[in-house]
Amino acid sequence: MIYSTLIDRIADYLDRSDLGTSSSSPLSSTKIGSWINDVRTDIALKWPFKYLYVEATCSTIANTASYALPSDYLGHLELWVGSKKLVRLTGREADMLTETDVDATYNTRALTLEAGSSVSIDTSEGSPDYYIDRGMEFELWPIPDTIYTLKIKYYAQPANFVISTDYDYISTFHFEAVIWGTALRGAMFLDDNDKKQIFKTSYEEAIKEMVRREKQFAMEDQFFRVRDYRDFDLTTFKKLMKIKI
Repeated sequence: MIYSTLIDRIADYLDRSDLGTSSSSPLSSTKIGSWINDVRTDIALKWPFKYLYVEATCSTIANTASYALPSDYLGHLELWVGSKKLVRLTGREADMLTETDVDATYNTRALTLEAGSSVSIDTSEGSPDYYIDRGMEFELWPIPDTIYTLKIKYYAQPANFVISTDYDYISTFHFEAVIWGTALRGAMFLDDNDKKQIFKTSYEEAIKEMVRREKQFAMEDQFFRVRDYRDFDLTTFKKLMKIKI
């Protein structure tokens, strides 16, 4: 369902044309228009949609450990340096790894990862092998000693709708979740308790249906389907079946 149609449908449910209609300009500045974009992000946080899995790159800076994540980051972080996938450390593991030795002489420390493997660290600078997730930034260890190209894989926030004809996977296959989630925000804004309860229930049911449908799609992708007559035009099918034309 395209942006303008969503806006009109939600305005009808709220029985308010002053919060935005398809004739408003710009659409993304209306209350309903901005709520739709917020709800699409909320829905994206409830299921790992494959089309939102993206790649980005950045370059490290020598002697710098911390780097900001992309502004559209929604989770499921993977970091690569070339063909090497960096291992994720928890905050506790990072503290164990980077604590300062009281002894003046440098001692190699062994770190036991939660996965059960052991590594020894005897340098604090070099090509990164590990990363620590710090919310909207990450730290690398060892600290980069020069410029390295990092490949960042993650789930991204859906791009905001702007023009009337904008649409995406979520608004096409799960438009009811978008409608009810946006209507719920509208009812909360209007402090309409009756509509709030109706839209809340409808949104929760739409999310359940979305999850059920996405699980079904994922399951269907795992099965091998044998090609049959529907996959060929009539002429090709007759040739394959050795039917004289």
